[in-house]
Amino acid sequence: MRLRALLFLALVAVVSALSIEPESLRTEGAKTPLGIHATNPLLSWRLQSDRRGDNQTSYQLQAASSSDGFDAPDLWDTGKLSDRQAFASWNGSTLSSRDQVYWRVRAWDADDVASSWSEPSTFELGLLEESDWTAQWIENNEFATGVNSLPLFASEFKVNCTVAKARLYITGLGVFYAELNGKSVSDEVLGPGYSTINRTVLYRAYDVTDLLTEGDNVIGVSIGKGIYNSDKPLLNRYRKFTTSTKPPILKSQLEYTCDGVSNSAVSDGTWITTTNGPLLEAAWYGGEEYDARKSIPNWSSSQGDRSDWKPANISTGPIGGAGKLHSSTAPQLKVTETITAKSITQRSCGYLFDFGVNFAGWYQFTMNGTDKVGTRIVFWPAERLVGGNPSQTNTGSPVFDGYTLAGNESETYGVRYRYHGLRHVCVNTTWVPQLTDMVGYVIRATNDEVGIVQTSNSFLNKLYEITDRSMKSNMYSVLTDCPHREKLGWLEQDHLLFDLLARRFDLQAYGYNLMHTIADAQAQYGANSAGLIPTTAPEYDVFPDKFRDDPNWGSAIMRVAMHLYRYYGDTRVLSENYDIMVAYMDYLGRRATDSVIEGVGLSDWGAGDGKTPTVPIGLTNTFGYHQAATAMKQIALWLSNSEEAQEWEELANSIGEAFHNKWFIDDTTGTTSQAYYSGNIQASNALALDLGVVPEEYQDLVFESLLTLIENTTFYPTVGEIALPSLLRVLEGRGRSDVIFKMLTAPGLSSSGLASYSYSIELGATSLWEFLNGGRGSSYNHFMMGAPSIWIQRLSGLGTAADAVRWNLINYEPIMEANLTSASSSYLTPTGQAGAAWELSNNVLTYDIVVPVGSVGVVSLNATQVQEGGQDVSVEQEGVLAVEFDQVAKANWKIRVGSGSYQFSSVLL
Repeated sequence: MRLRALLFLALVAVVSALSIEPESLRTEGAKTPLGIHATNPLLSWRLQSDRRGDNQTSYQLQAASSSDGFDAPDLWDTGKLSDRQAFASWNGSTLSSRDQVYWRVRAWDADDVASSWSEPSTFELGLLEESDWTAQWIENNEFATGVNSLPLFASEFKVNCTVAKARLYITGLGVFYAELNGKSVSDEVLGPGYSTINRTVLYRAYDVTDLLTEGDNVIGVSIGKGIYNSDKPLLNRYRKFTTSTKPPILKSQLEYTCDGVSNSAVSDGTWITTTNGPLLEAAWYGGEEYDARKSIPNWSSSQGDRSDWKPANISTGPIGGAGKLHSSTAPQLKVTETITAKSITQRSCGYLFDFGVNFAGWYQFTMNGTDKVGTRIVFWPAERLVGGNPSQTNTGSPVFDGYTLAGNESETYGVRYRYHGLRHVCVNTTWVPQLTDMVGYVIRATNDEVGIVQTSNSFLNKLYEITDRSMKSNMYSVLTDCPHREKLGWLEQDHLLFDLLARRFDLQAYGYNLMHTIADAQAQYGANSAGLIPTTAPEYDVFPDKFRDDPNWGSAIMRVAMHLYRYYGDTRVLSENYDIMVAYMDYLGRRATDSVIEGVGLSDWGAGDGKTPTVPIGLTNTFGYHQAATAMKQIALWLSNSEEAQEWEELANSIGEAFHNKWFIDDTTGTTSQAYYSGNIQASNALALDLGVVPEEYQDLVFESLLTLIENTTFYPTVGEIALPSLLRVLEGRGRSDVIFKMLTAPGLSSSGLASYSYSIELGATSLWEFLNGGRGSSYNHFMMGAPSIWIQRLSGLGTAADAVRWNLINYEPIMEANLTSASSSYLTPTGQAGAAWELSNNVLTYDIVVPVGSVGVVSLNATQVQEGGQDVSVEQEGVLAVEFDQVAKANWKIRVGSGSYQFSSVLL
């Protein structure tokens, strides 16, 4: 079946609605969120329609405090409002802690015909004020690494009624799991997630109504160290950094309602705890140690024996101070896929299991412990092998998990309080295991998948696939750099690759959390550092000099916000963080001299052979400074602050002029007869062209210098992650996607150690590498060099216009390079489904597109004749708004269409 047919089978819902219909209701970008902190939440919906050119012209939104309250909504009824936007900020009754809201919406189409009401959705507020919390922080003051186990906590309580509603508000530092009556309260893993603890302590809200029973109940909580406590782990395991020992702590507030009466069971001195459990180590970086002989049966149920447990100690909270308790409503981390081991071989390390792909998550191993009580098994995870055994050279110290058998006939072990980046696991069993004994579990943030891409080129499909796997492997509570070595939220990829991420996953709710995390990381004190946005957020480890301070990393504070607004249209992400952005710009201004930022920085990380920077640090720093200033101009305009926008524009112009004056070299009358920027290297020229600072009379010359450089390396890229997106934009913008394809597919290693993407794929890579040549102690599961997949997403032609918001203006401009015969992509925009798919046969192009309700599409085709639906395209056809083309050459068609599905055909020039 042809690719476009496959795409449109997936898009059939677009044309299945009988009339305009609202669906996919969201609150704060999430489905039915529990525990939100916004008292004016953003409510949004998507639209479907069976007709072309349809729009929402009005909507009505109703909200009630009960599911059967829509006949007389007691919280909000907008009435019929004339508005084309498929979202609304809450303007109903004042909301407060614990309020539960049911809401629905209907829409009027272009002919002012009303839809039916949507299916109701719901959201619920969390505990907004410190006074809402009656629970206390508790700990076990006997805990000590290497002396006893990580603590378990429990509380026994009676429920003397039939429970109508129950909520558990809970956090545990570093990682917690809660159980009620022996059952997990959620399938979430590794909560509560990363945060700057002295500014924000994340908690979770769970619906536990069905887990409480009338009579005796037990709540139990187990806690691991997480990244919060990175003390010296057992047996010299690896650690990225070291903190002082921080005791695991817990705060839990269970609230339940019976017959309208509220009751609670909260953490306090009545809780009991033990450090005689099985989890002896749970190092976030180095691994776990588990002694199954110490397992406590039924420890979280009424059948368990807790007679030797001691009263919990009241804690003062996190060491260093606790920030505001704030519910995390970003999509939870969950197991999203199960992977079976593909092979097992005997090696010097033991028995080596290969999952076939490099991923982030857990493994689980099943054993027969009969007659093996006390036998300790060691698990060695690794991304790659050296000499047939797991290689952990890029961590320095070993990463491993230990499990001591209890002697039971069937025992299963897998890490639970940390995660690995791995493809292989070696197990030193004294028996021969079976292949089916080992399984893997992929873990990531459960952001909805909203994009699909496919081309007729197997290499491009493979490159997109391995990039996608690396994105998933690093999509945890923040976007991390790698899942095995650092697990830190390095910020450059958040904005450099935002389009790639957002075209693949719904990032709205996740993005709000990212912005909160970045803002919290801002330095607030010190004459030299106040206002700094560090390279990582949260800043768990304060790195020295260049590893802490680079504008291409710190500018995420404004550039992520800018992208979030472009995609989802919520101005709050701009206004609520504007002062933080200004403070960062003030910091950069103090670093700058004559609008240039020299000094420390990470330069074009990953460039060249991966060993030495190939572009001046000042050049990349100043590029980042300019990007920040231009973002501030746009943000000020979106916030209707034209005066400040003018000031930001003037600053950007000053930076651009300084950039050009400092690094431009006019050698048109000299030895090279060229014009170029510092060092005449790919990065310098690409960054200058992308910034738009090259004077018009030199633009073609600088571009020719760039092309010559690329050809001289036989199409190997020498750029790193900062210049790579610029390079691709410049080449695509000048119609040289053919050069992009050659650069992606340059084979093997060059004599100077350069590589392209084909090198890793030739070697069997299943995820994207940090350095294209695999050098410099490289990570093998980074997505920082993933910019080519943005280009792959656009091969179908589908893309949003530069000035569009919420994809209200969509470009359909197919890229037919690399001997492609077809390309397709779809994207579920915030308002509805968009898609594009083309096939080329004997110079005849067939181009299918879908435009979501409320959006306008602009189709660009360089052809002699264009038909739609078998007829010459014209404004007489339904949905076609305008047709423009070169009257003389009968070429360069621009066809403007409204929402709906279209099929164009044309003969290409």
